[in-house]
Amino acid sequence: MKTHKGIAFVLGLVLLLGLAACSGQEAAEESASPSPTPDSTPAAEEETEETAEEETGTLTIGASFQDEAGAALAGATVRFTAGDTQADYLTGEDGALTVAGLPAEGTVEVAVLDEAGAETAGTVLELSEGLVTDVTEGEDGGYSVTLLTGTEQLSLTFTQQEDGTLACGLDLSEEADA
Repeated sequence: MKTHKGIAFVLGLVLLLGLAACSGQEAAEESASPSPTPDSTPAAEEETEETAEEETGTLTIGASFQDEAGAALAGATVRFTAGDTQADYLTGEDGALTVAGLPAEGTVEVAVLDEAGAETAGTVLELSEGLVTDVTEGEDGGYSVTLLTGTEQLSLTFTQQEDGTLACGLDLSEEADA
């Protein structure tokens, strides 16, 4: 008889705990999904837009410039244009320079200038993010530069061609990685 009372007590306790768990779950579901108010929707959209803008990072490009024979373009003036922002840079003795604050996505124009400020060679880079880092030449002579998502630094080599174009390629040398 004692055993039957113990079993009945345990079964009763299990039943009470089960009912309590079910009623707590229903209350949580009711409070977790309030009906949306007209004021909450635009705020959520604004938050999403701000987050998307913050995710688009900036890029630092380490660039080396050379002629077709492979000689460094030492002391050359190079203009980088991204949107409304334009800046001129001077290459070092090794033909290298570093440009920070470029957009990780969008169009960047690169031009080598002569002493009078006239363009002697140029190209257009179309920057985008993807699963790998790669540079491919387009039919229009520009270059599509795909950056591994989250990439903050990139090393490129530009070669000034006799026809006034500026060829672009990834710089995979060990010095570029340092």
